[in-house]
Amino acid sequence: MPVLLRIAFRNLKEHKSKTLIIGIIIALGISILTIGNSLMDTAARGIQKTFIENYTGHIMVSGKTDSPLSIFGMQMAGATEKVPVIPQYEKVKKYVVSLPEVEAVTSQVTGYAGIELGEERGFVILFGIEPESYRKMFSSIEIIEGRYLEPGEEGILLGESKILEIEKEYDITIGAGDQVILNSFGAAGFKIREVPVRGIFRLKQKTEGLDQIGFIDIQSLRALEGMVVATASDFKLDEEETKLLNLDSPESLFSEDDIVETETSRSEYSQQELMGILGGGEGGTGSITIDSGAWHYLLIKLKNGRDMPRIIAELNSWFDRENIPATAVDWKTAAGGMAMTSDIMKTVFNIAILIVAVVAVIIIMNTLVISVIERTPEIGTIRALGARKSFVWKMFALETFTISVLFGTMGIMLGVIIIGVLNIIGIQATNTFLNVLFGGPVLRPSVSSGTILSAFGIIVLIGFLSHLYPVWVALKIQPVKAIQTEY
Repeated sequence: MPVLLRIAFRNLKEHKSKTLIIGIIIALGISILTIGNSLMDTAARGIQKTFIENYTGHIMVSGKTDSPLSIFGMQMAGATEKVPVIPQYEKVKKYVVSLPEVEAVTSQVTGYAGIELGEERGFVILFGIEPESYRKMFSSIEIIEGRYLEPGEEGILLGESKILEIEKEYDITIGAGDQVILNSFGAAGFKIREVPVRGIFRLKQKTEGLDQIGFIDIQSLRALEGMVVATASDFKLDEEETKLLNLDSPESLFSEDDIVETETSRSEYSQQELMGILGGGEGGTGSITIDSGAWHYLLIKLKNGRDMPRIIAELNSWFDRENIPATAVDWKTAAGGMAMTSDIMKTVFNIAILIVAVVAVIIIMNTLVISVIERTPEIGTIRALGARKSFVWKMFALETFTISVLFGTMGIMLGVIIIGVLNIIGIQATNTFLNVLFGGPVLRPSVSSGTILSAFGIIVLIGFLSHLYPVWVALKIQPVKAIQTEY
């Protein structure tokens, strides 16, 4: 090995120009890879932190469905398809709370509604929440006018961005204390609800799309979503009421003898009486009431995020054992397409780097092949002196790996230095998209051990691939012909 090392360093020194060309290509490629992956990894960690701490927690539990599901509802569902409620909610919640790894739990219902604005109509995403547990678990809501929702209180919190949008587009002012009319149309039909605006809020962590959210009391949203239960009980009909069941012919329905004129002193009915007539009141022989136990999601925050895969597996296993059609997913699935942004960008970036790496390997191969051709007499002499093919292969492999490791390490160091400078300076998010991607208004990238290890892996791969063809060319050289060749 010492002999091979001396030969390798001597050859690299004698062919400085080719060594520098190959080395610069490797160093630049590896530095770009290090910088790019560091930026993407830091952004991914920022998005993860944003959603876990403000919107999704680590785990989301929901009812099973064939459509992709996030905290924003079904992503590929029709207007008539409803988000499933969590079956046996109380039992599920009791089990989740009993897990020692769980730090906090809250529940949520998601819906969409129009806001009546005079003759105009706006749009809002609605999160029906438990005010106390939601605020305890998430700290994203900052009240700037009015106040927060109280437990059991009817009302809605509208975002500052949504209010500004309404004022600009419809020239209508809405503030805390105003009444707004919400209406929705879905699987449950057309629903309408009037609720007071309890407060105006802004999100401490501004995130694309989430400024359209309105936080509403759970019962109002359940009513809008048609989350009701029907009850029925036996009741008796008197003789007068059953008389029509024993008619001889349909014509007898229209007998003048059966028409009786009556007078009533009442022309108005109370809202409660009308609800009873329409089947919307409580009690009675056939009533429809809001399902006070219906929830779309159970959001779970863990004491240690590293326990997330294990707890998800444990929850899904428990659901199967208890025959509960529910499922537990991680924060990324719960966040939907927003959390996929950094992953998609990282994938695109790595594909681009892969293409560049292929081109670099081809350039390095061609440069090494030229070097092999120039060294044909040397190779022939070494072979004539008794060196085996394995010696020649090791000689070229060592040269290639020396260049790759030496300049690759320089590239990693350059990347680390640039990332360190960017960390100190900070990269400002100039728009909402970058704010989401950066996980905040400023991105301060850092280099992880995983990024460095992956860079070294790429270095080894480049060195391995680059030496294959040149070595194959070198081993084809016949010793006798090589000695007779003049250059």
